[in-house]
Amino acid sequence: MDCTNTPQVSVIPDAKEKRAIRLRYNKVGLVLIINTLLFNGLAWAVRVVLEAAFGNGIWNDFTRTIYSCGMPIIAEVTSIILGIYLMKLDFRSMFTREGYTGGTVAKLVTLSLGLQTAAAYIAAAIGAALKTFGLEGETADLSATTSLPANLIMYFYACLLGPVLEELLYRGVILQSMRKYNERFAIFLSAAVFGLMHQNYQQAVLGFLVGIPLAVVTIKSGSIVPAIFTHIFLNTFGTIFNCWIQYSAPELFNQIANGDIMTAVDMISPEAMIPIIATFVFRMGFMLAALIVGILVLVKGRNMRRPTPAGKARTLPIFITSISWWIVFLSYAYLNLVDPFI
Repeated sequence: MDCTNTPQVSVIPDAKEKRAIRLRYNKVGLVLIINTLLFNGLAWAVRVVLEAAFGNGIWNDFTRTIYSCGMPIIAEVTSIILGIYLMKLDFRSMFTREGYTGGTVAKLVTLSLGLQTAAAYIAAAIGAALKTFGLEGETADLSATTSLPANLIMYFYACLLGPVLEELLYRGVILQSMRKYNERFAIFLSAAVFGLMHQNYQQAVLGFLVGIPLAVVTIKSGSIVPAIFTHIFLNTFGTIFNCWIQYSAPELFNQIANGDIMTAVDMISPEAMIPIIATFVFRMGFMLAALIVGILVLVKGRNMRRPTPAGKARTLPIFITSISWWIVFLSYAYLNLVDPFI
């Protein structure tokens, strides 16, 4: 419930209300702490146990894929269940078919694809700047393996299950739990943590930029369905073009994956030019379309309503005193800014 609908509320909350709001924020932060611990700590413990029991020989394309997909699934499912329980959320109401149309979804997909391309260029610029200082961060490896079962599992998670679980957590638990007093704050916060949870700057930029329109449409429509569909489309689009380039020009793909762009350019063959040109044209087209959609949205004035003074007083001043969120952001700072470079 937004403060704009409660005109009788005092602008400045009293001590009792502050404690209640802080407890609410700490619960949401706890969900993210649990998610991070499971995603990193549990994953490390499982790896240590497996290697102690079976040795390094246990790892092949299939077992490595099971491990890399299984750990996020465990972390996200646990966090979603915990968030629903702690925040007493009604997820069934978020799967409504009302509040949006096919046009809404089409605009969201267009805008998100354009932002995806913009994020790729921003990440490339950041990577080039980091290289000047001798720094190179690790990135997620979504390249196909020689194992068909491993590939099927990886693509099922990347293109379907992963997007669904991530939307339920970030546009579901996090956004819905934080939007009560200030929807704008909740939008940017959920987008920020969605980007940071990827634990590398390339996907952090993408997650933040795309997370904003996903959150806006989720709030405006009252449904998480458009965000889920868009997320699935984005991941599937990226996977298809990655596979196209990988299978048509494997050496070029490896050079690009390793960040050696200049060597990759020298290796471009006529066969490799087809998927590269197709990808470029497709992405540029959606960037232009996204720009048009963004302008139209702004012109029509469909911005999120501004927070009231009471809403502002119940957001940032109390949020920054929530210990769990300090732990969240310090953890993300290490995982995004330190761990990938050491």
